[in-house]
Amino acid sequence: MGVIPLFKSTFSIGRSLLRVEDLIDIAEKGDVQKMILVEDNFYGFRIINEAFLNLGVPMIYGLRIPVVQSNLSEKPSKLVFFPKNNRGIRVVRGLYTKCFTSEGECLNLSKIENGELDEISIGVPFYDSYIFNNIFHFGLCDLSLDDFDHFYMEEDNRHPFDFQISSALKKLGVATEKTKSIYYRDKDDFEAFQMYKAVCSRKQGRVPTFSNPRLNDFCSNEFCYESYLENVTQ
Repeated sequence: MGVIPLFKSTFSIGRSLLRVEDLIDIAEKGDVQKMILVEDNFYGFRIINEAFLNLGVPMIYGLRIPVVQSNLSEKPSKLVFFPKNNRGIRVVRGLYTKCFTSEGECLNLSKIENGELDEISIGVPFYDSYIFNNIFHFGLCDLSLDDFDHFYMEEDNRHPFDFQISSALKKLGVATEKTKSIYYRDKDDFEAFQMYKAVCSRKQGRVPTFSNPRLNDFCSNEFCYESYLENVTQ
């Protein structure tokens, strides 16, 4: 299997430049067999779902949310929950509600009931996972996923951190799926995306400028559809 493109839309505020219209245009050109999304909320599900039903292109809506194994003293990491069918969509919606209405706004995996995730496939993302946290943030955390249908994602975006994460995955001895996170269309959009991301994440006393967007770890222009197409045609 080749590289799996994982798109994110502007409904994940501050994390993508891709509008629904852009996703439709990409799908209409026929370069992807199905549209796989990894979103940080459920805001755009109905609009995106309706758009792709009308287009006749299969769409999978993955939800990326913070999780802990058992208690809030752990450093949260991210997992992506992909529904396998319509029932799975209802389950994912419930997980989203459970996550952001609970203390600490993260999902506690130890409280998941037996069989609750039978219609879900869990993706361990390449970035912001428990593996990533243990390497770069001294997260000292682990997740017990053996009871769930799950897989590990591996990316190559020419980012300085990529080889360290890939090495950690290799040491774990887990099988991986090659994926590509896509947040904007062309490499030339990188500076616009960087500034957009900085403005949306600004905080008091932390004012970004175009020359200093304060995104020290975001130093690759490979998170784009253009880069995905280059890999496909190689």
